[in-house]
Amino acid sequence: MSEGKSNTLLPVKNRLESFWLSERDPVLQNARTTPELPRNADVVIVGSGLTGAMIAYHLYNDAAKVGKRINVVMLEADEVCSGATARNGGHCKPIPFIGYRAEAAKHGKKVANDLLTFEAAALKQYADLVQKEDINCDMHVTRAFDVCFKQSDAASAKQDYQARKAAFPRDVAGQDIRTIDDPKELELLTGVKGGCYGASYPAGHLWPYKLATSLIHIAIGKGLNLQTHTPVLSMKKSETHSGQWEVATPRGSITASQIIVASNAYTSGFLPEFKDLIFPVRGTACSITPAPSHSYGAHPGPVKYTYGFRHGPGEVDYMIPRQGRGRVPGLGDRSIILGGAKGCFLGELSQWYDNKQDNEYMPGAKEYFEGFMKKYFVGWNGNEHGNVDKVWSGILGYSADLLPYVGEVPDKPGVFVCAGFTGHGMPRIPGCTAAISSLVTSRIKNGFITSTAQKAFEDALPQPYWLTQERYTSKVNLIKAAMGQGDNTKGALQNSDEAVLAGRVARAKL
Repeated sequence: MSEGKSNTLLPVKNRLESFWLSERDPVLQNARTTPELPRNADVVIVGSGLTGAMIAYHLYNDAAKVGKRINVVMLEADEVCSGATARNGGHCKPIPFIGYRAEAAKHGKKVANDLLTFEAAALKQYADLVQKEDINCDMHVTRAFDVCFKQSDAASAKQDYQARKAAFPRDVAGQDIRTIDDPKELELLTGVKGGCYGASYPAGHLWPYKLATSLIHIAIGKGLNLQTHTPVLSMKKSETHSGQWEVATPRGSITASQIIVASNAYTSGFLPEFKDLIFPVRGTACSITPAPSHSYGAHPGPVKYTYGFRHGPGEVDYMIPRQGRGRVPGLGDRSIILGGAKGCFLGELSQWYDNKQDNEYMPGAKEYFEGFMKKYFVGWNGNEHGNVDKVWSGILGYSADLLPYVGEVPDKPGVFVCAGFTGHGMPRIPGCTAAISSLVTSRIKNGFITSTAQKAFEDALPQPYWLTQERYTSKVNLIKAAMGQGDNTKGALQNSDEAVLAGRVARAKL
């Protein structure tokens, strides 16, 4: 991807409008808590999406527990929460067994199970947070269905399920995973045509922009300074303040002891060592008005579940049926959010890989989305455009090994990264942000990370997420192979999101 004369990786102008941005926060949209950029802070958070918002929320809570008052500044390159969080599927959906055998072969059975259990815990973490803080973000707890359309995919998924169930029967039972082998029963339960195997388990959905901005409001109430339209251009060790970092922006520099990087796809713009570790990957989604056939009082009636439609390697669509707006389900529009359409563009690498142009539509996606509901849902009677209202693009941060990088940068004490969610951030962000916050809080309190805090961090996160020296210097890139493109790199991980199944799964969720 060409960046012109500048090597800076920044969001493009005039990005496409997503459904989630139809109700922007008028207070935060272009907010600058102070007219001038502060010259110093205890902590600088780069990025105002769900990761940055959750980190800010956790940081203030963790600091209060240890009796520390902290000064935190959040820098955002564009308007608040305008990146992937405002463009994703709003889908709180773990992947409870697909990819288990590949991870077990690479990391051992226990770690493979830890990865899946970690994701399964996110739904309760969201629900608890929304209830505790009384956040109005259309949170809805339901069940998801993964539907396989090819026998080869179904056979692989069944093997994954049986292998995890045999090794960890209590976890599989506790996560309430139910499989359906009979295609007729699957169609009856899901309302989806053509599936040959499916699995159901707890999942949820919410308005991600509203959750993130609500958490930022809470943090501002505790002292957070938000600075929008303030991109980070570079960072370096301070020459005048020992042990601190100087963060450069077009509005001046800010010095801080701790930097937390929550900028996902844009990380390498100011941390060039991540250029071969986190790549911008473009995806697409749309909003759909339910057809009369799938509205209340009709047959088959409203869509009940969230979905992963598994067509093959790299080709997985995902869908959530929103239940209205506000705290009372059923009020306001009930737009369906559908994402994926990867079969339209995966073969053309330049359209998605190392591409940050979310001001452009993905080729063929609109037509794909327009035909989707009629093709897959029994009895759908929408209009000639499939009731599609809005189509948009978004930029995901794909990590080279398909798992997030979480931790302190090996050669940069005080610089922490929580990024590279590979399109599967929703079920990973709650646990990752809590873990990174506890690590930073230890450094704030003690001037260094204690062994107790380091152990707590490692206990809280699956080992493959840790930002180790080995991962930091790795030259392996599994992205193209995981998406069914490029070479068949051995050991391609299968644990990454709603966009990949079969042998290599990088489930891209946008």
